[in-house]
Order: sequence, then structure tokens, then C-alpha cells
Amino acid sequence: MTEKRETLSRAAMGRAATGRAQAAGAPKRSLAAKLFRRTLPVVMLIVLLIQGSIAWITWTDQRRALERRAGVLTDLTAAAIATPLWYLDRTVFEPQVDALVSDQGFRYARVLDDNDEMLFETGTPPEPGSGAITVARTIIEPQGHIKVGTLEVVFATGELNRIAILQVATAAFAVLLLTGALSITVQFAMRRLVVQPLGRMLRAMRQVEHKSWTTLDEPADDELGQAAAAFNRMVAGLRAGDDARRLLEALQDAQAALVEKNVELETANRQVMESIRYARRIQEGILPDPAVLSPAMTDIALLWEPLDVVGGDYCWMERRDGKCLILLADCTGHGVPGAFMTLVVASELKAILDVASMPAPDLILAELDRRLRARLRQDRPDPGGHDASDDGVDAAVCIYDEAAGTVAFAGAGLSLTVVGPDGVSSITGVRRSLGYRTLPPPGRIPVHLHQVRPGESFHLWTDGVTDHVGGPSRRLFGRRRMA
Repeated sequence: MTEKRETLSRAAMGRAATGRAQAAGAPKRSLAAKLFRRTLPVVMLIVLLIQGSIAWITWTDQRRALERRAGVLTDLTAAAIATPLWYLDRTVFEPQVDALVSDQGFRYARVLDDNDEMLFETGTPPEPGSGAITVARTIIEPQGHIKVGTLEVVFATGELNRIAILQVATAAFAVLLLTGALSITVQFAMRRLVVQPLGRMLRAMRQVEHKSWTTLDEPADDELGQAAAAFNRMVAGLRAGDDARRLLEALQDAQAALVEKNVELETANRQVMESIRYARRIQEGILPDPAVLSPAMTDIALLWEPLDVVGGDYCWMERRDGKCLILLADCTGHGVPGAFMTLVVASELKAILDVASMPAPDLILAELDRRLRARLRQDRPDPGGHDASDDGVDAAVCIYDEAAGTVAFAGAGLSLTVVGPDGVSSITGVRRSLGYRTLPPPGRIPVHLHQVRPGESFHLWTDGVTDHVGGPSRRLFGRRRMA
């Protein structure tokens, strides 16, 4: 019995030692292998995308160049054979068409008369779906405007397709080479720079578990070196028994720094808000007084409530020569950027209206578009920088003629709503905006003339009203509710 118990005890000790050895031994999966599996698909995808993009761009550019060359050759040949074709001199125009065969991309050409009947052909007609480039030019008699025939020229794209296939094959070969190089590099670099230092750190940790205060001697110029330095500090803290004190001091320092940063942020925020509130007073100062339209209009209201302290909505009112003008503009952006745009609009509008007689609504909008493009330097091509401006406005102009009792309206992106005894109607402006670099000028803006009837009211608003979100369901206010 005693010998049997000793045998069982030795077997249990052997199993425990084996378990500890497995726990402390090499991991089942190498870190280098994991990194390789993570990075390989990404690298392969990037290389394939780059090579594919290069092949596509090259193929597209070469095809465009071939199309341009085909157009030039066709134009030159059509011009050269115009007179011989007019006189049906085959001895002249057929050799000139045959000369196209010398071009390496030429495939087929034919000459049709003014009734589209075949006069002459050379080369081999392309197969359907071959992707060949076909250029057709009408041949005009040189001394008049009479059509004497048509020249059709076909250029083959086989060489372009061959180059594209070669580039795709090159991409596949590059992926294979890169995969092999990446595998070797990752394995070597990971083992030397990561796996071996981590192994030394793990062995040191096992020694610390047994109260053997071992430190690491790793270069401190990378993350592993910093981790080794942190490990050494931890060992020193454990030996000195001051780890709790260090953590407490670090926490107190962090709390003090947080309080200080909060105070700085509050101060900065207060200063910024004071500046913006002062800017609001300036922006309110450039808004018109509705009383300037009295006594022509006795019931007029202006509501200006920006989403932020300042905003990008602007309004102007003016009365002279028996006419009342109201302009509403919705500038790009909200807050401070939008407010700056309103100042630009106000400045340019003042210059537009500084004339002897009041301009028509459409002319005001067209001139505002031109001046905004010039003032913001958006009347020239984009220089390609990321900071190039592309700003503009949606605007509407109403001019009330007191003598005629009519309202002339023109809008670019904004509409006029009329409420009268017969219900609600809307006069829609053009679906264009003003001043933007990336948009063309609005062109002709129609002017809508409306005869004012008793009891009618007119309303202009920006999208800040209809896009307002509220209510329990958090829905947009919308144009229908506004009407």
C-alpha cells in the first residue's frame, strides 16, 4: 500500500509539472503568423486595386488618344476628298482613303454618297461587339453647304486590350512576389523585434511570480522598450511596496490636470460666445427696418431667428420711386460661416441697388450671381486645392409697384407663397443657386407678375423654417404646414 501511494503521488506531480510546462511554453499560434494572416489580404487587395486602377486609367487614356487620333485623321481625310467626291473623281479620293491603311490602328473605312449608298470601302469590317472605335464625318462640298457624302472610319482596339491584359497579369505577378517577400519579412522582423523580446519578458514575469525580482535590459526607443521599462518600474514598486502610493499620486495629478483643463475650456468658451453674441448685434444691425416700406405696406413683419447665435439668412427692404423692394437670401452654411456670407451679400446688394432707378428682380439676381463669383474668386476654374471656396446663396426678390398694384417676383432656389380669399398658392423660382463655383450661372430667371387683390398676403421664408424639427415625433415642420 505504501509503495502504491508513492507511485500515485509521483504520477500526480508529473502531470502538474507537465501542465505548468505547457502553460509556460510556446503559444499555440505565433504572433508573426497572426500578423501575416491579418496583413496579407489587405496588402494583396491594395496591390490589386492599384494595379487594376493603373490598367484602367492607362487603357482609358490610350483609348481616348486613339479616339482623338481617329477623329483628326477622319476630319483631314473628309476635307481632302470633299472636292474629288463632289466631281466623283475616284482616281483621287480612293487613294486618299486607302492611305489610312498606313495607320497602325486602322481597321476599316468606307465612303457613302449623299443617299448613303456605298461608293468605296477598304479594310476589314469589324465584328459586332469587338469594341472598335467608329468615327463618321459628313463630307461638305468646299464651296457651299451641300452634303456630298459620308466618310466612316473604324479603328481597332486590340492593341489596347492586349496592353490591359498584360498589366493585369503584371499585377497578379506582383501580388505573388509581394506575398513571398512579405511572408519572409514579417516572419524575420517579428521574430527578431517582437517575439524574442516578448519571450524574455515572459520568462522574467515567471521569475517575478516566484519572488525573484528580475529586471529587463531592453532598448527604450520603441513600444517594447517602453513596456520593459514599465515592467522594471513595476518590479521596483513591488519591492518597495509603494505601488499603491504611486497610483494614488497619479490619480490626484490627473484629477488636478482635468480640473485645470475644464477651467481653461470654460474660459475659452465664454470668450468665444461673447464674440459671437457681439457679432449677432452687428448682424442684426445690417437687417432692415420694416418701417421703411410704410405707408405703402401697413402690415409687414420680419422674423429672424438663426439656428445658432448668428446665421446665414439675410433680408433687405427698400422703398423708392413708388416701388417697394424685399430681398431674402439663404447663404451657405450656418453659424459664423453663414454670417460672413450675409455680409458679402449685403455689400454686393448695396452696389447693385446704387443706381438711379430700381433694377428688375431678375437683373438683381443675375448681377448678384456675377458679383458673388467675382468677390469670392469663384468665377475661375478650381485651382485644385482643398481650401478652394464654393459658396453661394438661394435668393428671392419681390418688387411691389404702388401705382400699378402689382408684385414682380423672381427667385433662385426660393419661392413666394400667396395667401388670399381663394386659398394658398405658390410662385416657384428657378431651381438654381447663385454664386457657386461648381454650378453654372442661373441663366434667364423668369419674372412673375402678380396683380394684388384685396385681402391677399405674401410670404417669403428660407428652409430653416420648413426644416425645423419638433414635436413628440421629431418630424420636419414642412412646407405644407407652413402654407
